[in-house]
Amino acid sequence: MRGSAVLLLVSLAACNKKAADGVKHAPAPPIKVDLVAVDKAPTPRTLVLTGMIAADQRAEVTSDTQGKVLAVMVERGQRVTMGQPLVRLDVRNAALGAREAQANLASARAQKSLAEEECKRTKQLLDKGAITRSEYDRQTTQCASALEQVAGAQARAEMMTKSVADGMVRSPFDGIVAEKSVTPGEWVTPGRPLLTLVDDDPLKIELSVPEVAVRTVQRDQKVTLTAVAVPCAHFSATISRVGGEIGRTRSLIVEATIDKKPIFEAVQTADCKLQAEKGPAPELVPGMFAEALVTVGEVERAVVPATAVAQRGKTWHVFVASGNELQDRIVLTGPSGAAGTVAIVRGDLAAGDKIANNIVSAQGAVKAEIVDGARIEGVAPAAPAPAAKPTPTTPTGSNK
Repeated sequence: MRGSAVLLLVSLAACNKKAADGVKHAPAPPIKVDLVAVDKAPTPRTLVLTGMIAADQRAEVTSDTQGKVLAVMVERGQRVTMGQPLVRLDVRNAALGAREAQANLASARAQKSLAEEECKRTKQLLDKGAITRSEYDRQTTQCASALEQVAGAQARAEMMTKSVADGMVRSPFDGIVAEKSVTPGEWVTPGRPLLTLVDDDPLKIELSVPEVAVRTVQRDQKVTLTAVAVPCAHFSATISRVGGEIGRTRSLIVEATIDKKPIFEAVQTADCKLQAEKGPAPELVPGMFAEALVTVGEVERAVVPATAVAQRGKTWHVFVASGNELQDRIVLTGPSGAAGTVAIVRGDLAAGDKIANNIVSAQGAVKAEIVDGARIEGVAPAAPAPAAKPTPTTPTGSNK
């Protein structure tokens, strides 16, 4: 009896395990998806370049005179206009020197007037024969010397007047104060940087074009930029300058001028959609790292709707209908030239393949039911391969 009870318990456990396995491996119900066919069309062939965003102008503002800083009238990040006062220096010594120079100039002008009168009388005396030619030449030289003294005093007065005016340091162009290097009370001399000023309108980017691609890049060619700090938008730029020689790095430097207005990408993540709802994308700032796409021709590639690709982390995914299941495939996307579509630059995808469309939820993430291996409705499962017919064999040992 004890043995029979043990046998019964083992049988019940086995039955329960089979039932549990049956529940665990029960196939999930098929899902309904919108399938679209992969198309093939000419798409832009792009050259990927990298560079740094730079200001149109950048200057370290210095003073032309020396003196103690009385006031700094701007702060870091403040936008200024050309001619706006930035720093005021103590130039009282220069002002006193200017007054002295003006007095010396007045004295020199008086001496010049006296010398001119003497020269006139000397000429009359020479004509009458009252003085010798040597005495006349001596007086004429004194007149010329008085004239030069006036010119020197005039230059000295103008120089001192300029020193007084240089006590007010002004902005050389419109821009933004990027750095402030001085505070009130410091003593500054000519050549010492007081402020760093950058002109961000327009911005530009310097790109290094490999030697093999030099002939494909020309002036006035359009460039699409994507900045690391502004991932949800791209910017348009136009090549404005092309270098004259290939450097030691075997690259040609080209310069592109950037349009200020950003354009949000057609394919957006949840974060990008949230950014688009909040307002325009942040503006570019000099010093940002950016990636540039330059169109250098056309190539035929697979093209899919933008709503049929989704981003997970740093990779893009499409879900291909294989039989009655979805297969997750990683792809590399690129511009297609048509609104609402993207090109498949790299990935196991061919024209005519059926892929799931509208796979991103309203929150910007891939829908929960769209997973690798999910069964789909309306697609017949792949027919099993026909069984191979047995090949008739001749019995061994036959007398035939």
